[in-house]
Amino acid sequence: MPATLLPVFALLALGALLPASALAQDYPTRTITLIVPFPPGGSTDAVARLARDGLSEALGQPIVIDNRGGAGGTTGAAFVANSSPDGYTLLSTTSAPLTMNKYMQKNYPYDPLTAFAPISLTAESYLLMAVHPSLPVRNIPEFIDYAKKNPGKLSFGSAGVGSAHHIAGELIKQKTGIDMVHVPYKGGGPAIQDLIAGNIPVSFGTAPALLPHMRAGLVRVIATTRAERAPDLPDIPTISETLPGVVTISWLGLFAPAGTPPAIVERLNKAVARALSKPEVIEKFKLQGLTARTGTPAELGQRVRTEFEMWGKIIPLIGLAPQ
Repeated sequence: MPATLLPVFALLALGALLPASALAQDYPTRTITLIVPFPPGGSTDAVARLARDGLSEALGQPIVIDNRGGAGGTTGAAFVANSSPDGYTLLSTTSAPLTMNKYMQKNYPYDPLTAFAPISLTAESYLLMAVHPSLPVRNIPEFIDYAKKNPGKLSFGSAGVGSAHHIAGELIKQKTGIDMVHVPYKGGGPAIQDLIAGNIPVSFGTAPALLPHMRAGLVRVIATTRAERAPDLPDIPTISETLPGVVTISWLGLFAPAGTPPAIVERLNKAVARALSKPEVIEKFKLQGLTARTGTPAELGQRVRTEFEMWGKIIPLIGLAPQ
């Protein structure tokens, strides 16, 4: 190669590297869309909305929330997986679309271990088990007794196939042998609305979604899915007090499409840490039954891998097959 051409090739090689680095350095320069893969009203939506202002302030750009419910969160997650890896379309999700749904859905459209770039954990939450006030039960032993005496009469709502709500109900069925039909919805919010309307007698939901209705007398909360009683709800027993092993704790996190430049991921990770460290944000999370959590992208990625493998063993054991 002539020596006179070497500088030209060097400049071309440098030019090939510039777009990604320049993008990361300038990021963000416009509105960011935060995809929530469930309808409004549940914990995933609550986390996104509580964190939005702090993230927007930290990043210096507006953030728009786009609720894309369906298939237990898979629909919205797939949208992000297929989006441009430029940091302008992000996924704020609970764990199920990345750790459970592959084992529950026949037409699962992405590989959760390779389709996303983990950014940061954002929160942890647990579920409450609630019944319609017309159901004559006030605790888990009474619920089990009623279900055994009335086979085929109970159904329970969930946020979708493969959701933590669904798993909780199936674990109860496996532990007790009761007959209870699963009714999947596009999110926790719609399931609770049908519970209030009396269209289903039982449902699981997050504290922020259920407690206002409990206080209004529209639903009766009979247990939590925590291993121990919630400090803020000491009078509500856990399911595991009666049925050891029935525990479901959900985490929520922020993800970008795979291939997003590491510098953008790092920028977003720092923005999450800054947004969720504010005392007023932490307090708002607590009022919604959520615990604000953060961490590194690597930690979140490891959590996805660990739970993905765990659910791959548990879900077949409780008799659930892809639908």
